Amino acid sequence: MSSKLAPVLFIIFNRPFTTQKVFEAIRTGKPSSLYIAADAPRQGNITDEESCKATRAITENIDWPCKVKRLYQEKNLGCSLGPRAAFDWFFSDEEEGIILEDDCVPHQDFFPFATCMLERFRDNKKIISINGSNFGYRLNNGDSYTFSRFMNMWGWATWTDRASQIDYTLSSWNQSRNPLWFLYTKMRQNLFDTDVNWYKYWQHKFDLTVTKETVTWWDWQWIWHQTLHQQLSIVPAVNLVTNIGFNEDATHTQETSNPAASIALNEMELPLVHPSIMKPDYVYEESYVKWVWCYHKRLPALFHIKQFVSNFLKK
Repeated sequence: MSSKLAPVLFIIFNRPFTTQKVFEAIRTGKPSSLYIAADAPRQGNITDEESCKATRAITENIDWPCKVKRLYQEKNLGCSLGPRAAFDWFFSDEEEGIILEDDCVPHQDFFPFATCMLERFRDNKKIISINGSNFGYRLNNGDSYTFSRFMNMWGWATWTDRASQIDYTLSSWNQSRNPLWFLYTKMRQNLFDTDVNWYKYWQHKFDLTVTKETVTWWDWQWIWHQTLHQQLSIVPAVNLVTNIGFNEDATHTQETSNPAASIALNEMELPLVHPSIMKPDYVYEESYVKWVWCYHKRLPALFHIKQFVSNFLKK
């Protein structure tokens, strides 16, 4: 794998404890270019003012040879506009790179793995991103990675030309919200396959994106773009990034019982073995991605039986 690591964008806000853990991993990795984007405290929030200051202080000591750039916002942008502003800033200066948020702790192997994948698939527009997280799936074919129709943003990497294509307003979904589109995706075996609950899960999220006055996310827009253009994400054979942000104070990862909250980091075996075929790994998606993302998948069988009976009686 490449000895020179890809540039890293580190997005922080008001969590000094988790930021410290991620920053220590970055310090150990020693990337030659580090971009630090920090959102400002929420207006009138005294706790934010203190914690944001403490969080920024953690990243001040860069004790390895490194090009460092900082984007410290003066007004709070929030969970959607903040990262998006960071992406625009980062990719206006770099053609590709690794993105870490303040609750995503990487294994040291993630940096060279992501760098290698960025180089290998730089000109292949079929690939939209490199995931750092693997939700517990173990490949049994000896390959070092597989492919999925689902991005994961808990430590990831991508290219400027892919990032510049994302429509955060989801105007194309607004034009596609009808039953005929669902039938079309079923026939094409696209993202939502034949699982009606899975379709409803994403329909709800995309509908919220185009109807809610203020959104606190940016990743659903990436997933819709990936779906629309039938692009794939790379998934490492082992988990290279763990999310330590599952707690009641989190904005999105409040479900502390989520299986993804306890997936350990693992070492990547070398040399890398590249897959001979580039296609979605349906076993990974069905057995691991849906299990982590869809709460209904983890409910007891009795719940599903009652739900089926209830729906049958309504008919």
